[in-house]
Amino acid sequence: MAELRRTEEQENKTVYRGMYPDDGDNRVIEIPEGYTDIGENAFRDFTHLERICLPKSMLTIGAAAFAGCSSLKSVALNHGLVSIGDEAFSSCPSLNGIDIPDTVKTVGEGAFEACAGLTRVKLSQSVSSIGAGCFAFCFNLTDMIIPDSCVSVEFNAFAGCFSLEAITLSRSMKVIDENLFDGCRSLRTVDMPAGLLGIGRRAFNGCISLTELVLPPELKVIGFDAFSGCTSLSRIALPRGLREIEDMEAFEGCDSLRAVVYGGTSEEWQTLTGGESLTVRRSAGDYAVPTVTFLTAEDENEV
Repeated sequence: MAELRRTEEQENKTVYRGMYPDDGDNRVIEIPEGYTDIGENAFRDFTHLERICLPKSMLTIGAAAFAGCSSLKSVALNHGLVSIGDEAFSSCPSLNGIDIPDTVKTVGEGAFEACAGLTRVKLSQSVSSIGAGCFAFCFNLTDMIIPDSCVSVEFNAFAGCFSLEAITLSRSMKVIDENLFDGCRSLRTVDMPAGLLGIGRRAFNGCISLTELVLPPELKVIGFDAFSGCTSLSRIALPRGLREIEDMEAFEGCDSLRAVVYGGTSEEWQTLTGGESLTVRRSAGDYAVPTVTFLTAEDENEV
């Protein structure tokens, strides 16, 4: 275990790039107590680093601080850490699990992007935002619980997570952002918040394992191609309060879609769809028209 080189930067309480060499003596690094920040690119592309331990005094991890650390297997994040910067741990293929302490408020864009070996993430119970692409292309991540403290999960956050099977979204979230689960081909279970207002463009594009969905009662908008390519989706329930489906091809490529349950009346359905039929263009190029069932007492018929 290497000792920190004494430099004038030490007085700044920031760990800068160059304070530690990338060599065999630095497979395990413990940052001394008193340091509050790890600077941008401080350990970027280190090939020998296998474990990093942060002191209780650490507050922030800078952008790309550990990006590309190909041998990094273990990270001991301290209680007291407040923020994890953009791309902080991106492309760390040997990292297989991470516990983010409850003091962390923000996790930046691409913070764990392309951590192909990552199978387990415990998120901070105080996190308020998760940046764009944060966990994108974490191929072996299987499940996730977003705590209720989290208000914002930005676009592409889980795109390309091929093994993701189940996710519980924060009850504080109002929007499922664009491309959030794009290409999550194993996703089967999505626990959505009751107060969700919008589902963004291509949010569930290519989620081929989804079979049924009941959308929350407060939902107002479904974005363009939101469910495109969900080839196994056979049934979806839409709330009466829905005000806009951006494009009637939101369900393009939903080859198995046979039933749509709508909470409103046939007149409200006509208003919602602009009088158009919900026609699904399937992967083979032909078209299907799902049966629409209305749940209101005045409309017991199907169309």
